[in-house]
Amino acid sequence: EGADVVQKRLELMKRHLPGSPPLGINIGKSKVTDIEDAIADYRASFVKLAPLVDYVTVNVSSPNTPGLRQLQERVRLLALLRELQSANTSQKPIFVKVAPDLTFEAIGEVVDCCAQSGVAGLIATNTTIARDGLKTKILRTTGKPVAEEAGGLAGAPLRSRSTEIIRQIYAETEGKLPIIGVGGIFTAEDAWEKITAGASLLQVYTGWIYEGPLMAKRMMLGLLEKLDESGLDRLEQAVGLAHRS
Repeated sequence: EGADVVQKRLELMKRHLPGSPPLGINIGKSKVTDIEDAIADYRASFVKLAPLVDYVTVNVSSPNTPGLRQLQERVRLLALLRELQSANTSQKPIFVKVAPDLTFEAIGEVVDCCAQSGVAGLIATNTTIARDGLKTKILRTTGKPVAEEAGGLAGAPLRSRSTEIIRQIYAETEGKLPIIGVGGIFTAEDAWEKITAGASLLQVYTGWIYEGPLMAKRMMLGLLEKLDESGLDRLEQAVGLAHRS
């Protein structure tokens, strides 16, 4: 329904739910927007929504919007981020969400663009168009191979690749650019792997759907055990631990 409708909902929420938890917004170009007009599309959404939230995710990596991933190319990405920073009068943190299907070289270029434009950090990663290692080969509902299915794949098949990219970004930035880790997190072990690879924060979605609300409690208790095992006092001490051990 677009940014105008979301703006109204957020304004309503602000009035009726003061002091609500931190809220982020994820913006991307519309499917009907040509790639040449993408920057103006992002700016329009950003100007409407950024004042109403605590941080903004610049999504240039969804495989579900035609042409969107082209915006991860250096020239386009740098132009986009600089345009949004110029519109960022409320000084909200901006995070860039990257695709897991980029080469390590391309990830390095994204990191460089983020550093040059002064964004707050990266989100690693979005869903994948890869179909490697899936046990299901044919979908019963359609009779077609999974490789022919469009769209992004989330959950457990994404776990290792997203962790690899977190590890690369942390190493390239020497831990100076915060990373939000996401992709295949179901257990405390999964969370610990992302944190020690370099993630300062985590996001979950597929795991939440499969495991239910108690997943958060189980994960927190499991992370406390991990801290004890490692002789650490605070979770922040575990960020990037794999790079130091």
